[in-house]
Amino acid sequence: MFRKIAFAIAFGAIAAPAFAGTDVIVNVGGLDASAAHAAIFRAAQAACQAALADESQLVRFYEHASCIDRSVTSADAKYAAMRGLASR
Repeated sequence: MFRKIAFAIAFGAIAAPAFAGTDVIVNVGGLDASAAHAAIFRAAQAACQAALADESQLVRFYEHASCIDRSVTSADAKYAAMRGLASR
C-alpha cells in the first residue's frame, strides 16, 4: 500500500509561492528531471504572477524573482523526495 501511495504522489508536484497561498498542480508523470524542472519553473512563474497581481509594480519588480526561486526550490525538493519514495 505504501508503494501505491508513493507512486500516486510521484506523479504530481506543487509549485507554491511561500507567502501567497497560491497553489499550482504540476503533472510531472513520465517526465525526466530536466523536463520536470522546466514544467515546475513555468508553474512557478504563473503562481507568482497570480500571487503578486494585487501588488504595486515596484513590489512585483523586487519580489517576482525571489518568489520564483523559492517556489522552484521547494517544488524541486518535493519532486526529488517523491522520486526517492517511488524508487523504494
